Amino acid sequence: MFQSHSHRRLRWHPLAVLAATLLALPAAAQSTHTFASSIAGDPADELRARGLLIPVEGITAAQLRDTYNSARAGGRVHDAIDIHAPRGTPVRATADGTIRKLHLSGRGGVSLYQMDDDGRTRYYYAHLDQYAEGIAEGRRVRRGEVIGYVGDTGNAQPGDCHLHFSIAILDDPSRWWQGTNVNPYDVLARTRQFARADR
Repeated sequence: MFQSHSHRRLRWHPLAVLAATLLALPAAAQSTHTFASSIAGDPADELRARGLLIPVEGITAAQLRDTYNSARAGGRVHDAIDIHAPRGTPVRATADGTIRKLHLSGRGGVSLYQMDDDGRTRYYYAHLDQYAEGIAEGRRVRRGEVIGYVGDTGNAQPGDCHLHFSIAILDDPSRWWQGTNVNPYDVLARTRQFARADR
């Protein structure tokens, strides 16, 4: 009798562990769903609440133009806004964060990827004339810090100096070049802020 009872305990113990594991799965799934929901809503609302800085010095919200859905070569959509300013105008970090990647490409020219401190929002600054002194990958920057200067590098038309600025919410922070794009115009044009930031 004792052996039978002992045998029964040994036989059912693995099933009890499996049942407990299965019962725990909905909680894990719920946690994942909560994270997904937080980025599947309207991220522009959250970003507006942070008071992101218009990244080109001296530009006000009234001067911004919504070019997010503009057509581009190869059937692409812009997925960004262009902020026009004279060559050499300082480009400032839109938020606190870390320089993730300095990049040179045919399209973006001298460009820079910045990760927000939240670990999932990425800002992309392109067509820069050059980087600011001391800017390097892994460097932490503060909102309003000069990170580069407006230019026309990459596929910008010669003399058409502007900052190509995009925002994306990343599904995988290690894949900094991919993500769900957010219209910067919806964020910046509806955020009250000073035209300049010196902090």
